[in-house]
Amino acid sequence: MKKIIVIILLIHNSLNHASAQWTQQISGTTSDLSCVRFINFNTGWVCGNGVILKTTNSGFNWFYCINNIPNKPYSRIFPIDSNIVYCVGFYKTIIKSTNGGMNWQIIMDGPFGQGDSYQACFFLNANTGWIAGPEYKMIKTTNGGISFDSISLPTICFNHDIFFKNSMEGLYCGECGALQKTTDGGFNWFPVNVQASLLYYFRNLTFINNTTGWSVSSSQKIFKTTDFGNNWDSLSYIPNGSFGIHYILFTSANVGYSCGEGFNVFKSTNGGINWTTQNGNGGHYLFFLNDTVGWKIANLGDIRFTTNGGENPSTIINVNLISNNFDLYQNYPNPFNPVTKIKFNIPVDPRIRGNDNGRRSPTGAFGDDNGGEVWIDKVVLKVFDILGKKIETLVNEKLNPGTYEVTLNASQYPSGVYFYRILTNGYNETKRMIVLK
Repeated sequence: MKKIIVIILLIHNSLNHASAQWTQQISGTTSDLSCVRFINFNTGWVCGNGVILKTTNSGFNWFYCINNIPNKPYSRIFPIDSNIVYCVGFYKTIIKSTNGGMNWQIIMDGPFGQGDSYQACFFLNANTGWIAGPEYKMIKTTNGGISFDSISLPTICFNHDIFFKNSMEGLYCGECGALQKTTDGGFNWFPVNVQASLLYYFRNLTFINNTTGWSVSSSQKIFKTTDFGNNWDSLSYIPNGSFGIHYILFTSANVGYSCGEGFNVFKSTNGGINWTTQNGNGGHYLFFLNDTVGWKIANLGDIRFTTNGGENPSTIINVNLISNNFDLYQNYPNPFNPVTKIKFNIPVDPRIRGNDNGRRSPTGAFGDDNGGEVWIDKVVLKVFDILGKKIETLVNEKLNPGTYEVTLNASQYPSGVYFYRILTNGYNETKRMIVLK
């Protein structure tokens, strides 16, 4: 038999499905979620309707924070560090943890269905923070929630977000075109220079430094400032967001993300001037650690994760000799921390090299009408833990005959023994690997 040379090498980011931009994580809840924040790659929190969740391994596992939690709709969670976390919500609800969410101190807890509903909070440090939501009202603490000062706001509509760059200078935004600034710690506010209609609902504020930031309205209009909110330039509209935008976040001067109702996440790589659409199932809130690593939350307990900025995996061309056999090779290196490579062969089936009019062979391969290209029906490569629980799917698609190499990044895996298994029509094999940290 002839040796056949093809040009195919698949490099895949292991923390995403082979055909997916965002990997779904198992949250363990069906509650609607409203906010997600991380303090590093491993540790983060999510809050929502009656729930607060925490992870210490990038969302690989989420567990409930249940001790002394009022059953309220929580709107924002704000971690200061690995221990101190604030959370605010509807019906005059403010709670605080000093041990990373294991236990919670109730600062305020109004009757269900009554009292102010807080949807905005920002903490400069463990002691100083601002909380708002209802029209005309904001409260401020400088002692970690022991007491609060009441602040009267000039706008009559609901407030959605607060951002302070230091103890004196801050901004808030909200409905009715509200965008205001303070230079005295929040006790007095004044309007800024922004060409916005009263119909604009400003959703949130996002800053990459002490001067440059963005905001988005519910009608998808983007605004940018380079002087910490004194002046705002109108940039563009986020496309295809007919159901409204909920949140915007910039991670650097060029890279930004936005999400909302519907089925899309939007990304800009030129500072908000242009936006591309990603299939990320919409969302209420997203959080990125840098330009590529981020999480997104939505209704019904939906949490999604990306390590490549939501982009599709890339395919790189290389010359490889094709085997006549299926082969799954031992990963290399092994043990490893945190990156290893898994290689496998997809062979040509000699029984269907001729013109078979597309009939399926006993192994499930196909030949074309001209006796040329041959397909294996589908190749699936999965990773399992030592208990046999599926951790993630690395490959799940049709592949041409060739030699493929998948890069597995196990940054979120605990140390231990894992297995990777390949399944195709007529062939499956499993091998063992060790993560050693």
